[in-house]
Amino acid sequence: MQWTFNSPWFEASLQKVVEGFNQDLFSALNPKWMPMRVLRFDGCAPGDKVQLAIGLPPLTMAWTSEITAARNEATRWWFVDEGTDLPFFLSHWKHTHRVESREGKCRVIDHIEFEFSSPVFSILLPLMRQQFAYREKVYPSYFS
Repeated sequence: MQWTFNSPWFEASLQKVVEGFNQDLFSALNPKWMPMRVLRFDGCAPGDKVQLAIGLPPLTMAWTSEITAARNEATRWWFVDEGTDLPFFLSHWKHTHRVESREGKCRVIDHIEFEFSSPVFSILLPLMRQQFAYREKVYPSYFS
């Protein structure tokens, strides 16, 4: 399955947004209704890892992603994280984060490719969609 979410354009330089893709932003992008702890956040360069604990004990699930690609251009910056240790309900995860810039404004595009480990877990689609739709509103307020 694939989804793409586009934030509205907001006033910020590309450099400011690139520098702002850090652990603080990562935490801000997580809705309050989704318990999550960041255990490791290396950054957004190839080879970096992000490790999360999702849920509340004793039902905490591990999620580890590795940054597998990144590129910085004059009007665009992007990086890809791919799941290496996923919660039981996912069998594949690839998330491309792209920032586009024009005329002093930026927008963030999240493109997600994922597969459930079983069709029964498609019941989680509304929650996952809501979690990423939430990001569309966070980016402009965080960077403006």
